Amino acid sequence: MITDVRASQMFLLLHEAESVVRIAGRLKMSEKTVRKYRDADQLPSQIKRAERSYRTREDPLAEFWDEIEAFLQQDSRLKPYAILDWLKQKYNPPEGKSRVSGSIRRTLERRVQSWKLQHGVEQDIKFPQIHHPGDVIAFDFVVMNSLKVTLGGKPFDHMLFHAVFTYSNWEYVHLCHSESFEAISAGLQDALHRAGGVPCRVRSDSLSAAVNNLSDDKEFATAYRDLLAHYGLRGHRINVRKPHENGDVESSHGHLKDALDQALRFRGNRDFLGVDDYLAFVRPFVHRRNTSREKRFREEIATLGPLPPQRRGTCTSFFVTVKSDSVIRVKRNAYSVSSKYIGLRLEVRIHQDHLELWYQNECLERMPRQFGCGKENIDFRHVIDSLVRKPGAFVNYKYVNHMYPTTRFRMAYDGLLKNTTEASAVKQYLKLLYTAKHEGL
Repeated sequence: MITDVRASQMFLLLHEAESVVRIAGRLKMSEKTVRKYRDADQLPSQIKRAERSYRTREDPLAEFWDEIEAFLQQDSRLKPYAILDWLKQKYNPPEGKSRVSGSIRRTLERRVQSWKLQHGVEQDIKFPQIHHPGDVIAFDFVVMNSLKVTLGGKPFDHMLFHAVFTYSNWEYVHLCHSESFEAISAGLQDALHRAGGVPCRVRSDSLSAAVNNLSDDKEFATAYRDLLAHYGLRGHRINVRKPHENGDVESSHGHLKDALDQALRFRGNRDFLGVDDYLAFVRPFVHRRNTSREKRFREEIATLGPLPPQRRGTCTSFFVTVKSDSVIRVKRNAYSVSSKYIGLRLEVRIHQDHLELWYQNECLERMPRQFGCGKENIDFRHVIDSLVRKPGAFVNYKYVNHMYPTTRFRMAYDGLLKNTTEASAVKQYLKLLYTAKHEGL
């Protein structure tokens, strides 16, 4: 095929009454080509070519397409990169010849795009960004409840501390249940130690665990400032209600959740035996995502500063005196403790997911942490010994709703109320609770 420029030169010579033979010689093209465009009286770009109905090479997706299409019919939101990852896991053995190559990705993208266009499936838009190596690690919390993960059939509401090196997009995730300082401390330190170095700056939004939002200039909270100083990091916060200023990690949130959702779709179900089983799924998944970033991450590692000799403790602590109600209040939540601690000044160590009670360098008790505000963790076993001696306090007890460990206990109390007086029912029920504590619930 000749270009429009050479065809124009040919038409000019024809207009000057040059012969086909002379034109072919002067323009170094065949006589057949000259006659073809002379007879068509059109430039090459104007000639409509017949669509090719044959392939020029073997279809690399032929043996896989039926399976791929079956997946797409079940879930049209599957994306090409996830499909390719699944093909590699299924058809590429650890040892031996690989049947699926990364070179088919573009072909797969075109084929899936064509299929989705035919079926009217809308697709998402991605926004890439460029940064300097070793400059910033950005972090935020991403709520994962929309993935509807369950543990033993029960909903598992959780979030991930998500840190991203903005140059290489190397990422690290840490399971947590609230946007607490303890979660920031554990997650950020884990990310830095896993990366093997410290960047120049750390960027976050105006999390209350990191920033004193009640101050005029929104300075960093003391504990967070001390954590940054321990690693020689300069803190940088974005403006309030301006999430796009932390777009690197915000964008990565979407990619992470979407990719994890895709992986769960391929898994076939979202139920796990427990937290460890779930993490055993998430960690290799994140590692696979980081594999493609190794080259740029190595460039980033070369620019990172040294880590301090030791990690900083991830818990915070304060002292509290146990009052006569045998209840302590931590982070605006109530926890019952054993009555033997009444009058003692205990050190409460707040960890990411649990509390520890210390007295004279000895850990007395460990209990699960309540998240949010106004929550109550009242154990009837802490108060029943006193309550059975003071049955009159039961009915109007502030935490009476926690005196029914299971629905069967509530049903038992209601049954007693139907058959006897309230005072008698209370005494009998408290004896039942007392027996449950001392003989095992």
